[in-house]
Amino acid sequence: MLDICLLGTGGMMPLPNRWLTALMARYNGSNLLIDCGEGTQITIKQKGWSFKSIDTICFTHFHGDHISGLPGLLLTMGNSDRTEPLTLVGPKGLQRIVSGLELLRQNYHSNLSLSS
Repeated sequence: MLDICLLGTGGMMPLPNRWLTALMARYNGSNLLIDCGEGTQITIKQKGWSFKSIDTICFTHFHGDHISGLPGLLLTMGNSDRTEPLTLVGPKGLQRIVSGLELLRQNYHSNLSLSS
């Protein structure tokens, strides 16, 4: 069964019960996260889901309300001893976005692949 959940639907500013843009699609054990706005980790935990099960994160574009949750999510994944591969997919410029997070990288998931 295909399970789709809007984790966040707010724009530009998170509100107490409305986080920034994120959607999780789950099918046959695969988990696809589309966008990762601020608050994504909170709503994933509220659903009782795990960060370790996310296979791929896709970005529609690189506005802050669509990517501001990425640094925290990658740190959480890195701190949870995750060893499964994680793929990031996005438009041109994805490598530049991830490279901009290099200061935190020592704690990031080590098996990260990028595709744009």
